[in-house]
Amino acid sequence: MDENKELNGGDRVKVIKFITGGTLWDEWLDADALDGLVNHELLLAMQDGHVSLQGMRYFLIQHHYYSRNFTRFLCAIINRLESLDDIKLLMENMQEEMGIDGDNKLTHAELFQRSLRILGTHPLAELPLPQTVDFTQCIMQLCRSENPVEGLAALCLGAEAIVPLIYKPILLALEGLNVSEEGLEFFRLHIEEDEDHAITMLGILQRLTNQTPEAKRLAIQTGRQAMLKRCVMFDAIWKEVSQQ
Repeated sequence: MDENKELNGGDRVKVIKFITGGTLWDEWLDADALDGLVNHELLLAMQDGHVSLQGMRYFLIQHHYYSRNFTRFLCAIINRLESLDDIKLLMENMQEEMGIDGDNKLTHAELFQRSLRILGTHPLAELPLPQTVDFTQCIMQLCRSENPVEGLAALCLGAEAIVPLIYKPILLALEGLNVSEEGLEFFRLHIEEDEDHAITMLGILQRLTNQTPEAKRLAIQTGRQAMLKRCVMFDAIWKEVSQQ
């Protein structure tokens, strides 16, 4: 589908709302890239229970190589912001990520590592695919951009805003494999709570692009770039796991 060449304005948002179910950031998303991601063969196979335990292990290890850099991505963006209020907002996201926003909380990284252990694997069980490395490096480069709009768009539109759309098929696949609740906690948490992170980033993005159409177009294009890079990584993972 290449909806963006034929649709614009309200029609484009309608297409996106159909995919997302309706969110605050629909007018910021790219319909073509979002459709390609949400309807990727890998995620559809997970949703239908057609990915084996071995395949899910492989996928989650590849995802680990990207997601372990989340705090680094945040730090890179914070370093480019000028508003102390905006910096404080992202630092609150960082506190939750690091598990220091409450007593005896695990970091999100520890929750993910626990999921891997429960699935019977660990990060070093597989090497990162070149496409995984490329996706991670692309997001880092955008987050380090001197223009914070690019970093925020990469992390908000290319990741946080679409996390539920990615994690719900993963959760369904793991439930179908009878993974324990402890192994599912990481994904349940992000499906239920990542919207707050995305809302925070979107608020900053709106302030940075206010009354500047060119800046908003840059944000939408950056989000598109991030989603398409993730799709390329998913292509490579699907090639590996579809035979397992």
